[in-house]
Amino acid sequence: MAATHDALNNPISRITFCAVDVETSALHMSSRVVEVGAVKFGTTGRQTEFQSLVNPCESISSRATEIHGITDEMVKNSPRSPEVLSRLLGFMGDSVFVAHNAMFDTRMIGNELARMGADLPDNPVLCTISMARRRIKGPPNYRLQSLMSFLGTELIDAHNALPDARAAMQVFLAGAAGIPPETPVSELPGLLGPFHSVARPSILPIDTTGDMEELRAIAGGRLTIELDYESSAEPGPVVVTPHRLFSRDGRHYLRAYCHRDGIVKTYRLDRINGFRRI
Repeated sequence: MAATHDALNNPISRITFCAVDVETSALHMSSRVVEVGAVKFGTTGRQTEFQSLVNPCESISSRATEIHGITDEMVKNSPRSPEVLSRLLGFMGDSVFVAHNAMFDTRMIGNELARMGADLPDNPVLCTISMARRRIKGPPNYRLQSLMSFLGTELIDAHNALPDARAAMQVFLAGAAGIPPETPVSELPGLLGPFHSVARPSILPIDTTGDMEELRAIAGGRLTIELDYESSAEPGPVVVTPHRLFSRDGRHYLRAYCHRDGIVKTYRLDRINGFRRI
């Protein structure tokens, strides 16, 4: 991947941009990604697209489904975050990352990369809300649907990742209209900085030692681990994404998504002999 400062020095006519949008399992900042959409383009228009649903290893909240329409049934056979995010990074390459409200999308992607233990990329990040406020005058507000209506285009299937990514691309192109093609990327309005400094993931890395007290933090971050679990029905190591710890009738339990069976299960803590990060 090209260094960020190299991309910043290049004229916008020679740069590839990548508009990205994600949908999530809930409405809080530690939500899981359930869909990714991306459009790679130049200043003359769209080039290629990428889209995938993502199995978040947890239930999608009803409030989130009301917004984007994605249900548990729709994602249960979809690839999980490490596969999809690896493909997204490969698709992006050294392009400039573009998103409408880029602080949100970079943080959601940053959280998933942190869960994987992967490094954040150094792609320059541009926010089309910030760009539109400086370059597009007259819309009633700067929400994506309002901007598209103001620009004379209906946003169909709003709050789905690929249509929203396409819309962010169109807002970028409208905002870039009239900017000389030899203008360096560093002078574009709405540029926020490199991805690794903009994302600010809320998922902190945890070096597991196998101490049971770590399970609560692991569950809070939705980090995937391998359990050494004693069970006649499920002997040996089992890969899970912990959700929560709880107690009942004097026993302590772990509620977690089982990656082998694709369902949420309950595990007794006294049968866990150890665990490690995947």
